[in-house]
Amino acid sequence: MIMELEATYKVTTPLFLGGADAKKFAEIRLPALKGLLRFWFRAIALPQLGSWQAVWEAERKLFGSTAGQAAFFLSLDNQSKFIVVPDGEQWRNHGMAYLGYGVVDRGKTVRPYLKPGGSFTVRLILNKSIQEEKNVFLIQALKALGLFGGAGARSRKGFGSLSIESLRLGGHEIWKRPVNTDELKQAIRDFLSDIRLRETSVPRPRYTAFSSDAKVCIVKTSRNALTLLDDIGKELLRYRSYGRLKGGEHVLPWSEDAEQNFKDDHDIVRDYLAGKQIERHPRRIVFGLPQNYFFQSTKQKATVEAVHLKRRASPLFIHIHELGEENYAAVMTLLPAMFLPEVEQIAIRCPDRHAGLQPFYVTCNVDYRVIEGIFDRPAFNSKVVVWP
Repeated sequence: MIMELEATYKVTTPLFLGGADAKKFAEIRLPALKGLLRFWFRAIALPQLGSWQAVWEAERKLFGSTAGQAAFFLSLDNQSKFIVVPDGEQWRNHGMAYLGYGVVDRGKTVRPYLKPGGSFTVRLILNKSIQEEKNVFLIQALKALGLFGGAGARSRKGFGSLSIESLRLGGHEIWKRPVNTDELKQAIRDFLSDIRLRETSVPRPRYTAFSSDAKVCIVKTSRNALTLLDDIGKELLRYRSYGRLKGGEHVLPWSEDAEQNFKDDHDIVRDYLAGKQIERHPRRIVFGLPQNYFFQSTKQKATVEAVHLKRRASPLFIHIHELGEENYAAVMTLLPAMFLPEVEQIAIRCPDRHAGLQPFYVTCNVDYRVIEGIFDRPAFNSKVVVWP
């Protein structure tokens, strides 16, 4: 008997997704969605299977490999209400512009995007030979994508957030959409219980996955998804930024005084550029790599990155979830994992070859308490702690 699994998602924030011509065209792409399901499968399977080797073996059987086909056929159906917004749109939302770094440059979008409000259905036709317990993994991956994730560029920063609206197995509804914060909290708790998060004995994972160190909070709600995303961006900027010098004071883009919570990071890189001896890397690398520094007073630049891997995505996921009657909730999920391979080092470099500065190399030593500090911001005093 052929079994069908269908999940319908609604896009709640600007979605920057495309193919080879992503700078010219924005579209929902099936390969990208399959990649996302694979990512979330890995994240939810680890606490249940106990080792990355077991996850890898199950992944090969479900998603296919060079040795065989996937255990399901994937299709994209019922695309509705999608509007493409051309590049060059001016954003005056400082928080969104900050979160969108890379697709937004100096307040302008540099790529087209799909406007929030569209929806689509992912349809999986399951191979009749697939074991029932493996179906559960696919259901969980579909749910995880719609509770914590998004698609496209800057999806970990809240862009392209996908809210799961319905889930059907064999034509029967198996998912009830949360319509308020309490229901969303319970839905996420039930999900994390289903993946045996409380029972897992897996130490800090080797890759991004759910573990006993995970943290999930509904940090804020609003009747406007973009206002909510902008608020989250501003709070991250307040927490992380040293500020720009203006009128003798360091201020944020909207002229608020900078808190300078990580002045020591600023001083480390400044000392490096001045040719002074330094002993460690900036603490903020836990938010992801690479990180770029620019010193307005000296016009100097520096980059902090891993020596070989160059890029390490943030372990913090921002997701804007639609509830009933045009209400939205911001879900922040922290998935700590091995930040970099043990042999990898952090490099602080000066891109100016004429400066005569050699790169500085140091052992990677991240502290996840730095990133956990964002959950305790005054703006999130009314947050709902979902997990642990």
